[in-house]
Amino acid sequence: MAEENQEEQKSAGKGLMIALIVVILLLVIGIGVMTFLLLSGGDSKDNGNGQQANAQEQTIDDGVPREFSPKFKQYEPPEPGAPPQYFAMEPFVVNFKGEGQAKYLAVTLKFMSHYPQLVQDMENYRPILRNDITALLRKQTYSEMNLDNGPDILRERILTKARGVLEKHGIYPDILEDVFFERFVMQ
Repeated sequence: MAEENQEEQKSAGKGLMIALIVVILLLVIGIGVMTFLLLSGGDSKDNGNGQQANAQEQTIDDGVPREFSPKFKQYEPPEPGAPPQYFAMEPFVVNFKGEGQAKYLAVTLKFMSHYPQLVQDMENYRPILRNDITALLRKQTYSEMNLDNGPDILRERILTKARGVLEKHGIYPDILEDVFFERFVMQ
């Protein structure tokens, strides 16, 4: 009987040792998986609801947005190295606050994007863009436009205004990359 008791203790000790080894192995595997997930998932953003938030912008070497939030209209990403596309507006000629100097501002501009579909879609918003940019141009003052960086400040304002129109209509605003003056005349 004493022999049976010793055998039971030996087998119970072996069972406990096997269980302990299994628990340690599972713990090591769990730590490895967690480390891998934390290191590989460091670029993703969690919005707190357990859902992975789409990055507002993912870019490839040339700085062109490739993916953006699904709340915006989705466009096919441009081919890497593709030349930019331009959307030309008819010339603007407006009265502006001349402050005793020039009273007319004539501007011809083009918007730039690497997304050809955006350039096509902007045609639908041409009247809105024209209205908003005309209103913006009328608010300018001679003293501000006569500064060395006056036209650059105006370019930024026009780009901001155009991006606001696009965003309001469900288009990701940053894919409209820039605006350029072809003509800028104060008289």
